[in-house]
Amino acid sequence: MSTQTVPTLQDLAIQSVLSYESLPIPNLEILNRVLILQLYKEALMGGHVEMVMKMVLSCPLACLPMGYLKKTRNTNALMTMLNGLDRLIEEMTLPSQWKLQALDFRDENQESLFLASRAPPGACLQEAGCPKNRRKRRQRRAKQRLKVFIDLQMQETLAMEFVYRLTSWVLGRKYMVRMYCEKLKIGCFVYYKLMNALPLDYVQELEMDSRWRRDELEKLFFYLHKMRNLRVFRFSNMSPSVLTCRSLNRWFSHKYSLQLRKLDKLREFCVHDVFFLQGTLHKILLSQTPLEKLSLTSSPLKESDLKHLAVCPSTDQLKHLQLCSFSLKEMSPEPLRDLLQKVANTLETLHLEYCKITDSQLNVILPALGHCSQLRTFRFRGNHISLCALKSLLCHTARLAQLTEGEYPAPEEIRDLIEKSFNPREIKSEKMDMVRREVTQLVKDIRPAHDIRIHYSYCEVLFSVPAT
Repeated sequence: MSTQTVPTLQDLAIQSVLSYESLPIPNLEILNRVLILQLYKEALMGGHVEMVMKMVLSCPLACLPMGYLKKTRNTNALMTMLNGLDRLIEEMTLPSQWKLQALDFRDENQESLFLASRAPPGACLQEAGCPKNRRKRRQRRAKQRLKVFIDLQMQETLAMEFVYRLTSWVLGRKYMVRMYCEKLKIGCFVYYKLMNALPLDYVQELEMDSRWRRDELEKLFFYLHKMRNLRVFRFSNMSPSVLTCRSLNRWFSHKYSLQLRKLDKLREFCVHDVFFLQGTLHKILLSQTPLEKLSLTSSPLKESDLKHLAVCPSTDQLKHLQLCSFSLKEMSPEPLRDLLQKVANTLETLHLEYCKITDSQLNVILPALGHCSQLRTFRFRGNHISLCALKSLLCHTARLAQLTEGEYPAPEEIRDLIEKSFNPREIKSEKMDMVRREVTQLVKDIRPAHDIRIHYSYCEVLFSVPAT
């Protein structure tokens, strides 16, 4: 026996309202927020332009969440909304009875908050308390703009018809509508017209990921000083292996560091595969605002950079530290030890992968590592250490009660055997079995609270030992 979903009273009420577009819209003030949002969604998805225009005019909400439109990429529904807004904009300046002040195209699982709690100075709601002078009130109302909130990716997203139409509509009505972007990702395509129109002091998260040329990067870094409230900065792909002119690199490193040092509210600084970090961290990390996450990977560093990290105020309260794919072999381990001692009470994630750390260097940093009481994730893959050093490392990390995941390199005693074999999983030598038995027995003896995985390469796991 087949069953059909019986429409609820709410569904019937919405269908009834949308069936008679010629009738005046009911008073939305008496409806709850969920019903209002559902009514908007059904009207937009059904293409009811007249109904949308009436509902926009009488909307009792200050902000409408529209994330589902961006998620479904429904261009027709978007144009229904924009056409309804255009009707009102063409007929009159934003009327006094129009309470709707923002459209929110960010993820729909994020609860839309009132603009006063999300917008920067200059983008907030109209001040409470009407001035007595009527002319001043009319002038203030005339300057009021509709705000559009969206997270943008200037790469594949702007190639989508949905986002292209929305941004074109906003740019064509810049005196009545303004777009605010909290998360901005810039790839191989840069829409400079939109960059110039965005209030960049609202951007809080910036990701720049492409194969950058120096002239492109110089142009983009010009916008950084306008992002005064930036919290997260991610930059990648300006490889030191490609840009080999040292004198020119030093000149550009100086220019880039002057721009990056102005980001004084950063909480996350993540840089991958760039040339301009080497010897410049003391120029970049000058802020008194403590970072929560610092990630410097596949980029050349100097010993002076590590020394600066150990003493600068920016690293006082680090929770996540990633220093990967650079050579520590010719450096002193003391700066890294001092940095770990400094953040021992706050550090939760530590990645020291492919840093060419030797046994002697590891012995220097082990006492500081053993005091990282809040550490939850530790990754040490890709470092060439002996079986004795691996045992010592496991003994120190076993004391960390909060640690739940640990990834360690295969000791040097079996690396030669692996490299001579086409398939490391098929090695049946006595030496491999001996190392496996010793590590397994050590884990049973020290009883660590975290899972242990022994890696040969980045993704090749030789064996794992679960927490006891």
